Amino acid sequence: MESLNILQTAKKNLWSIIALIVVLALVGYSYVDEIQDMRSAQTGYDYCYHLVNLYELIFRTIFAAIYFIMCWLTYVNKQYTKWSIWLYYLSAVVLLIHFFISGFMFEYVYAHVEADHMDSLSSLARYIFGAPAYFVILSLFFVPKFIKDTIKLKNEQELTI
Repeated sequence: MESLNILQTAKKNLWSIIALIVVLALVGYSYVDEIQDMRSAQTGYDYCYHLVNLYELIFRTIFAAIYFIMCWLTYVNKQYTKWSIWLYYLSAVVLLIHFFISGFMFEYVYAHVEADHMDSLSSLARYIFGAPAYFVILSLFFVPKFIKDTIKLKNEQELTI
């Protein structure tokens, strides 16, 4: 019975599923491309550059997935769940984890970049520490709206019960 519901949902949202598959394929290709570029790097700077890009891509994917799930729960599903609230906390924890790991990543990059490329170290640091900047800015503007809409959904759900 459950598989029938999943198939019916898939038929209703065919274009959404196709778009999700395309996005996942592009993200997967980006991961593979960065890893291949790391393997074929000629200098320590090239290796670190692609490592930092991979690191940035990983955390951007995590943040995008969290915000996508928050939007999906709040605006598409339109039903209050405790996951809606926990995802706000999860995004803050992921942000803290990102900055914690970023310190170690910067030390690793600093140790592996040659003296010829030390002038480019500041751009690598910007990539390392700046990955969540877009999501912090988006959070500043949209998370209060998410919270307000989630509370509104909770109140509506309590009234109907």
